[in-house]
Amino acid sequence: MKKPIKHYLSDDVRIFMYRAIQEARGNEVFFIGRVDENKVVDRVDVLARGNEVEVPAIIRSIRHGEVVIHNHPSGNLNPSSADNRVASLVGNEGAGFYIVNNEVSELYAVVEPTVLSGPQDIDVHHLRHFLDAGGPLAQKLSNFERRESQLIMLEKVAEAFNDNRIALIEAGTGTGKTMAYLLPAIEWGLANGKRVAVSTNTINLQQQLTEKDIPLLKDIFPKPFRAELVKGRTNYVCLRKLNLAVNQPSLLELDDLQNELSQIYEWAQKTSDGSKSDLGIQPSERVWEAIQSESDTTLKSKCPYYDRCFFYNARRRAATADILIVNHHLLFADLAMRSQAVQSASEVAVLPKYERIIFDEAHNLEDVASKYFGSSISYLGILRILNRLYRRKDGREVGLLMFVKNQVGLADFFFPGDLAREMLELIEEKMIPMTESLKGTFTEFADSLFSWLKARASSNYEEIKLRITPKIRSLAEWKDLMRSTPSLIKQMHQLADHIYKVVEGLSKASGAFSSESLSMAVDLRAQAERLVAATNSVDMVLLRTDEETIRWIEARQGRTGPIIRFCTAPMDITPIMKHSVYETFPAIVMTSATLSVAKSFDFFSKRVGLSQEKRKLEAILPSPFDYANQVIIGIPSDMAEPNTPAYESKLAPILLQAIRASKGSAFVLFTSYALLNKMYDELKMHLEADGLTVLRQGEMSRHVLLNLFRENISSVLFGTDSFWEGVDVQGESLLHVIIPRLPFRVPSEPIIEARVEDIQQRGGNAFLEYTVPQAVIKFKQGFGRLIRTREDFGAITILDRRIISRVYGRVFLESLPDCQVVIGESEEVFHQIETFLRSHRSG
Repeated sequence: MKKPIKHYLSDDVRIFMYRAIQEARGNEVFFIGRVDENKVVDRVDVLARGNEVEVPAIIRSIRHGEVVIHNHPSGNLNPSSADNRVASLVGNEGAGFYIVNNEVSELYAVVEPTVLSGPQDIDVHHLRHFLDAGGPLAQKLSNFERRESQLIMLEKVAEAFNDNRIALIEAGTGTGKTMAYLLPAIEWGLANGKRVAVSTNTINLQQQLTEKDIPLLKDIFPKPFRAELVKGRTNYVCLRKLNLAVNQPSLLELDDLQNELSQIYEWAQKTSDGSKSDLGIQPSERVWEAIQSESDTTLKSKCPYYDRCFFYNARRRAATADILIVNHHLLFADLAMRSQAVQSASEVAVLPKYERIIFDEAHNLEDVASKYFGSSISYLGILRILNRLYRRKDGREVGLLMFVKNQVGLADFFFPGDLAREMLELIEEKMIPMTESLKGTFTEFADSLFSWLKARASSNYEEIKLRITPKIRSLAEWKDLMRSTPSLIKQMHQLADHIYKVVEGLSKASGAFSSESLSMAVDLRAQAERLVAATNSVDMVLLRTDEETIRWIEARQGRTGPIIRFCTAPMDITPIMKHSVYETFPAIVMTSATLSVAKSFDFFSKRVGLSQEKRKLEAILPSPFDYANQVIIGIPSDMAEPNTPAYESKLAPILLQAIRASKGSAFVLFTSYALLNKMYDELKMHLEADGLTVLRQGEMSRHVLLNLFRENISSVLFGTDSFWEGVDVQGESLLHVIIPRLPFRVPSEPIIEARVEDIQQRGGNAFLEYTVPQAVIKFKQGFGRLIRTREDFGAITILDRRIISRVYGRVFLESLPDCQVVIGESEEVFHQIETFLRSHRSG
């Protein structure tokens, strides 16, 4: 008896396939699906459209538990001789082969897939062999060293995957943690036919994984596997938008950038990658925003450039991968989309479906999750939306509304009844005046808000940040500022509603328009969706009052006017992490060289919602480096404390002594740009007189700065924030890391301030529970810049005497590996550092 189609395909998969076939105009589409334990296909991806040349590539990569599915446009589901050949080939691999009609209402199972009896565990002993003495890795690498911590980490990762646990693993620098988690991830993914996502925070680590570690494993692993680096959609150029920008630059306000557009156009005809990193030039922000691929402006298969689409080609490659390499931002963007999806998750997801997550550089998770489960919209971003709809330029009326108005006027006889006239009246009499009025009203509001914020600012810092608290809302001036906000928000929603009506009207005469006009309809809908999202963000920041959300405004003076951003973040990411991560994924690995504080995971667990998690397993694995002999820590006791008036006057001469002690080869890691610039200005001339090259963050790109620093051992680099982590400089180029201040985050930062208050209101000690541990993890990251290999050596100088004068200071030192520590007058400290470095150099 023939089974109903629901026994083969889930409802989500049927909807996805039906839409994909419709988008392909009913032509042949090849899908690859994965079945669940009941042999129901619960996820599917498009691999080819009407192109039998690509089918052999699909077959070569098929595995048990997967199904090749394609439609017969004729509706006749009997397999052809070509279908039978494909079915025979995939059947030999334990895969299935199905044929469906275009409506995906009927299915013929030529071959059903083999389903494994249950989850397949990782053979830990088999994997240990890869990393043990005499194993495949030892035979491949001439400098191989067996590392006990690496083997323990591999076992912990395998345990998490086999037993559905959440593993917290601190693995010191040099442990070889990437190999320790990649091997179990590959083995589990292949055995179970499911994907694993490996998420990092920095590009450097992604490059290490994709350019070094994964190619090495492909050489030694007995089974073929596929790993794919997945970039965010906006990294790719959209060919439709690029051609529109080249042919109609005025529509996108790019008349003055035609040379740059021409360069990008020439590149787009040659590149096979299509991403910004492959471009070779740094495009201006205006140009790239106008031509980047975006989910809300895609025409999908209706796009004339669909077959060449760089993003969709990359997405298809990712759909066939066993391992997805992503960054935290992209992963949380995917999690955010999936958690908000009211339709099939596969329709909105940023990434193909994955079953396990490995978070490397996991110490950044709270910050990244806060960003992606919050919101941020700028005043200029809203103006860009409105200007994209309508503006006056050089005496002309331009924008999407004018384009649509002209198209409707030319094709009015295609519209039923009076629809064309009604649409033109709506555009002319309501939408254009409303757009102009909103621009004026919003600009006036932004100017008033900026003036008020500037008057309240307690300092002349470049950027003002104001957290919106009950105290702020109670102010009479704030109430006056907000008086017109509900009306402004209501008008923005009304304009969006009008846009949706126009888009709906266009669909009733779609046959009247060219592909370019259809593109404009998609762009018009995208502006409506962006306007709604922006309006909701402004509403959430200015008018809502729930205590679960942190709200603030950022403002600074730009070249052409005020730059104002409206921001939110969750007070506590625990509910979000539980819903989106812990309850969704059976096994998760979180690893970093800096997860613990004073040998405990308590702080990290609490911040990411794992304090009460019963599935948690923990391991702190030491680095193989001999820190006691490789590192000296110097702490001058004659430095003033940072919050005293004498600190900055004493810092410059002692910092100069510190840099001279190592003859350069130094990172100076600041916690603020203001102090960085002050010290740079005061010391540059003296250091150059010593023959040192002085580099400062911001003068050129980070990549160029680091290359210059590596190439010149007589150099010193003044950096902040991003230089505390993700930087790998080996050998004598870096012998000295100098930390002027312990890296406490600015207490007035809205998120920090709100979370500190929240802890205090619950009766906790926010400084010891939150502020200190957060600074310790950052401190450990800075320490980790120094020793990258067994051959490295060097000094850490700490010019913040609170590390020895305050009780909490010992938490910083206790969180470091055992090292030689020298405390005393600066002259003596730097003498011992010089002696230490000289002995290692000569040795």
